[in-house]
Amino acid sequence: MKTIGFVLALVPAAASADPATPASSDAETIVIIDHAPDPAVARDRDRALDDAPFVTIIHPDDHVATASVADAVGATVGTQTHALGGLGAFESVTVRGASPGNTEVLIDGVPLARIAAVTTDLGRFALGDFGQVDLYRGAVPVELGGAGVGGALNLVTRLGRDDDGNRINASAGFGSFGARHVRLHYGDTHGALVSSTTVAYQGATGDYSYFSDNGTPLNPKDDRYLTRTNDAFDQVDASSRLGIAGTPTSGGLRVAWKDQGLPGNVAEPTTMAKLRTLDVVGDAHAQQLIAGTIAKELGYVLVEAQELRDPLGELGIGAQARDYTTLSGGATATWVAPLGRHRATAGIELRGDRFTDADAHAARPALVGDREGGAALAALDLALDPDSRLILTPSVRFDLVRTAPTPSGEPDQPPVVVRRDAVASPRASLRAAITQDASIKASAGWYERLPTLIELFGDRGTIIGSPDLLPERGPSAEAGAVWAPAQALGVTDRIMVEADGFATRSHDTIALVPTAGFSVRAMNIADALTYGAELVASARFAKLVTVTANYTRLVTEQLVTDPNFNGKELPREPGHAVYARADAEHELLGHRANAWFDASWISDAYLDQANLQVVPSRVLLGCGARIEIVRSLGISLAVANLANLRVQELPLVPPPSPTITSAPTALADLQGFPLPGRSFYVTVDWSHR
Repeated sequence: MKTIGFVLALVPAAASADPATPASSDAETIVIIDHAPDPAVARDRDRALDDAPFVTIIHPDDHVATASVADAVGATVGTQTHALGGLGAFESVTVRGASPGNTEVLIDGVPLARIAAVTTDLGRFALGDFGQVDLYRGAVPVELGGAGVGGALNLVTRLGRDDDGNRINASAGFGSFGARHVRLHYGDTHGALVSSTTVAYQGATGDYSYFSDNGTPLNPKDDRYLTRTNDAFDQVDASSRLGIAGTPTSGGLRVAWKDQGLPGNVAEPTTMAKLRTLDVVGDAHAQQLIAGTIAKELGYVLVEAQELRDPLGELGIGAQARDYTTLSGGATATWVAPLGRHRATAGIELRGDRFTDADAHAARPALVGDREGGAALAALDLALDPDSRLILTPSVRFDLVRTAPTPSGEPDQPPVVVRRDAVASPRASLRAAITQDASIKASAGWYERLPTLIELFGDRGTIIGSPDLLPERGPSAEAGAVWAPAQALGVTDRIMVEADGFATRSHDTIALVPTAGFSVRAMNIADALTYGAELVASARFAKLVTVTANYTRLVTEQLVTDPNFNGKELPREPGHAVYARADAEHELLGHRANAWFDASWISDAYLDQANLQVVPSRVLLGCGARIEIVRSLGISLAVANLANLRVQELPLVPPPSPTITSAPTALADLQGFPLPGRSFYVTVDWSHR
């Protein structure tokens, strides 16, 4: 049900030259005719070779209809998905072992990080609502803010018709555990304007069964299967965007509402904890040419309203009825000027956030916090040879931020002073075009990530703040190569291979450490060393079968004075991860048909700093097929966890006896929440020109 970003497809996508600019804002509508020549090059070849950072492009048509952005990103190289349990639950993504807060999440270039949470729920974004998703691993383009150690994730809206010239795309489906969805998309050209409008619903009951040892791993007599409770969700999304054809000038509004249970983990399930979220994102982009300089402007407003209801105190910090409201607004301006064969970029950012935490029963006054900040950024693309095949890009970002805390609300707590932070993040990147089909890339720099308001001062649902948190900071570096030939090699074409290594030495690493019950506390866990390697490969054979695979090797080490933690791995980061997929496409009786099979494997990981709570290694298999019933109408079936894996053997170290060396445990994700067994999903899709 998942595929890596470099999966190859039959029709190449038009990539945006500006990563902050929505894709497909071309002046003309591109229609692929039935007898168009079959492209032999990889879908994202140009960007893979030319973009200075390492970038993965994720396309919705490579995934099943119900895939969330988190599902799709989690299958790509160098990433892992962290969920809070259950279908449709909160999901964040870590990149190269960095915490989720070190990966900037944007929609059409608008940063979604807020005063209360530096990351965002990627599980609530349906992949089909976007034209593509760009994942920058490591270095981040200056147009997207620069800096960063985990990179950036930009969700890009497609304007106008799709690659096949369709104006309307619709799909509906249903599957195991009450999963269902309906989605309708319309995009077209209207004279000088291009548009995109999407309305979608998806939900699930989530009542799957899972294995429980009843808290006694050495006593198999009380082992049983339980049904997941409080796991249902319903979600509605609507978005509309309008732009001027042939330019990056565009604006749009996106609204999402989600009602979900918070089901808890295997040991401590919940029955009544609920969370409702309403998100609104509005933005406007403009671009103009002034005396040879390209001026880009962006203004945006974000609104998030949440209702947390935990009447039985099942989340671990007492009964709660809380209403949270976050208001954010900002503006950026960037200027790009040619300097001979070189290019200079400069920009400024301004942003303000206001967070309100109110008791729904008015048992205490509302708590209010705010954050104001500004940033200056600059980059210089230096072409070191006359043909611009060797480009060096030094860049820097400087942030000034003021954070006023939300009071604790407790009479005995000392007042917390206003924080003022000034941080600089310099970086240098290098790209060398060795041949027309191969490039070498590298970057190195220093990053700083400020703690969020909730990490500092909050008591929000399951997160307890720490007012004395320090910014996370440190050096990071990466280097690697990309090979993507423009010509077929015998019967093999659409070839793309990428290999790279990376390293980060973080100081005062910020992590959410489990405490009592379901809650976690934000803490600086001293220093950490992270390094590893990534390998991505994809190719098509005989214009029939496409094979893709990726491998991530990740080494993490805590560098602390506490002997219980020193030298131990960082929590929730497996040392090895492999994903592979094979796609076959052929015409059967005049109807287009395709089938796929995928497999993923991750090694052991730990839930805690002391590396005592183990998540066993696992292999998950999946498959699916789609057939075109009539022109523009198809039906597909996807199967996840094909082997119906629900129980794993957990090694016991040291073993309690020579005959008892392991104990059965539930299949769980990297947060310790149980995963479902075999599941099916059927989708009907239709398109129209």
